[in-house]
Amino acid sequence: MSAEVDDALVLMSIEKGNYYSLDAIGADIWRRLERRIAVSELCAILGEEYDADPETIRRDVLALLDALAKECLIEILPDPTA
Repeated sequence: MSAEVDDALVLMSIEKGNYYSLDAIGADIWRRLERRIAVSELCAILGEEYDADPETIRRDVLALLDALAKECLIEILPDPTA
């Protein structure tokens, strides 16, 4: 479950009963996860929209995805092309 609050996004893990808050960039990433997307594609899209070093984007995206997966908010699937 999720709800937008100003520029942030509040998520609720029904399974764990916990709430989580994402800033504007985290919320942007969350919305892009509505469809299955490869990490490389997600990072490339974000690189076009945000002024940041590609390695920084990749590191930050992986950290967010890992945190979301640990809280059972997303499921990370293997890359079918790998």
